Amino acid sequence: MHDILDVITSRKSIRRYKWDPIPTEMIQKVLEAARWAPTGENYQPWRFIVIQDQETRNKIGDLSKLGSGKRMTAWYCMGHMQKRFEKIEDKKKRQEVLRFMYSGEVSEFCKQAPVIIAVIGDLQVGSVDVPYDLCAAAENILLEAHSLGLGGCWVHGPVAATRDAIKFKEILGIPTGMNEFKVICYIALGWPQEQRKHPRPKYPLEDLVYWERWGNKESIYAESLADKENV
Repeated sequence: MHDILDVITSRKSIRRYKWDPIPTEMIQKVLEAARWAPTGENYQPWRFIVIQDQETRNKIGDLSKLGSGKRMTAWYCMGHMQKRFEKIEDKKKRQEVLRFMYSGEVSEFCKQAPVIIAVIGDLQVGSVDVPYDLCAAAENILLEAHSLGLGGCWVHGPVAATRDAIKFKEILGIPTGMNEFKVICYIALGWPQEQRKHPRPKYPLEDLVYWERWGNKESIYAESLADKENV
């Protein structure tokens, strides 16, 4: 069996796409990967809407800009965003990057993505597990897309706030009752416009993992194995 870690570690979020369409069979393969995600009690609460219509993608892009703009304006006002980009030495370039972020334009890219997949959960089916099951399905979509040479990006901004989530549902004709369906995100898919660069570096594993108890970074089992090898 092939090691999927190679796919996981080489994937990155792609926000710039070519206009080339994605073959239907590839879209179906990506959705097939989502269908096989783990799910509590095998409830399988996920539902998906594949969006290719340009007008609909434009509406979702406008909503994405609005949602991200609200959040990032708050981060800008608190100074978090300035700190994030303080290493950009060119003042003019740094200001443009900041404007691009707090305006929400950073999240408009779905207008150029040939395909958007909305990831929706049926709250009448295993409601407690819905957010977790949907996240697993979304990750499967991203990994399968990457394995096929596609670029993808998980976008939560336009459904993070309740009012925006209702607007998103209205665009796609999803019932808006709060106890009916939950939209966890949409995923933009397309052929990467730029050459794929290696993803951002991750924290070292030893900084993230403890053994047996919080704060313990040494595995007694590894030590025992080392002792046996030295005998």
